Amino acid sequence: MIQIATSWLLLLSVMFGIGWLASRWDLRLENRMDERERMRQQRSTFKGLSLLLNEQPDQAIETLVKIAQLDPETIELHFSLGNLFRRRGETERAIKVHQHLANRDDLKPRDRDHAAYELGRDFLRAGLLDRAEASLNRVGDGKFAVPAKESLLETYQVERDWKKAIIAATELESLQGKSYHTKIAQFHCELGQDALRRKDLGDAEQSIARALQAVPNHARALILQGDYLMAVERPAQAIEVWSLVAASHPAYMHLLADRWMVAHTALAKENEGLDRLCDLLKTQASGELLDVVHKQIMKIRGPQAANAMLFEVMQHSPSLSALSKLAETRLALEEGSANPERLMELQSILSLLRQRTTSLARYTCGNCGFRARRFYWQCPGCNRWEAYSPRRSEGSAPSGPSM
Repeated sequence: MIQIATSWLLLLSVMFGIGWLASRWDLRLENRMDERERMRQQRSTFKGLSLLLNEQPDQAIETLVKIAQLDPETIELHFSLGNLFRRRGETERAIKVHQHLANRDDLKPRDRDHAAYELGRDFLRAGLLDRAEASLNRVGDGKFAVPAKESLLETYQVERDWKKAIIAATELESLQGKSYHTKIAQFHCELGQDALRRKDLGDAEQSIARALQAVPNHARALILQGDYLMAVERPAQAIEVWSLVAASHPAYMHLLADRWMVAHTALAKENEGLDRLCDLLKTQASGELLDVVHKQIMKIRGPQAANAMLFEVMQHSPSLSALSKLAETRLALEEGSANPERLMELQSILSLLRQRTTSLARYTCGNCGFRARRFYWQCPGCNRWEAYSPRRSEGSAPSGPSM
């Protein structure tokens, strides 16, 4: 019996030893397989990067997509790759990368939001605004909520969907805790201006009131409010509103000077309105206001009065524009005279001055430097609101883009 028991104990020990060796062998085999898998993934990664460097992005994307399917930790590599394509202007490839990530079901919510945000930026860059909006609206309330909402606001401005832009800007105010009142006022002004064009006076009045609620005494909103009052045939009240612009925002008076004179003419007060504009020339003589005042004085009071006004302007605010108007006025005074040589001389001077002022006179964006012949509330170059100085420069020739 003792011998049998000893034999069983020995057998059990041998079986235990064999089991232990087998488990160690399986562990080593599993580790070797993991190591081979890691090496294979590394080789795939290097292959993808090599294809990218060799300007074979399609093959690189396919290789890197396979890596992502095997190892989710390479997701950040895909984001970097997609952003690289977008920066290079290869929006189709960026969309392909980010769309693959966005369609994966195994992503964490944060990565899914990131993919939706990046895909929305791709669509926005490609001009696919509807698809950009749909993708950005899929972003949740996490880390990418604010940048997604900022991109949505950009999308709505490109689409000129001002109502949605107002909603997005209001939400951003809550998310970021900073003011978007200036943009919101401009969005309401855009709606008000569109309503005035459609002759929808009720809608125009409401939009302008909301703009002034967002930014009291806002220059553009006051100008539009005067336009609304003129549309409903209330010129006296229009003059009262525009007088606020003259007092608080005199640099913008050139934008409404012609309508200012129309309102005063409707009340048989042309000279009163013209005198107020002439007073503004003491500080606002450069740019288009001088053009309007000169035209109105020539029409109402004649070239002698225009000549006196321009002589005074040249004393305190000399400019090429004023000099050009002075030459134009002197030519008008000389017409009908018996001195043809003097007329030809003035015509030559006026032609040169007009050519010079036309080529140099520009409004300049204070943000991107974009130069334009007409005034914009929103810069066509960088889309920044109220970045243009209302004063038209007449200094050096433009070196950047112009319109």
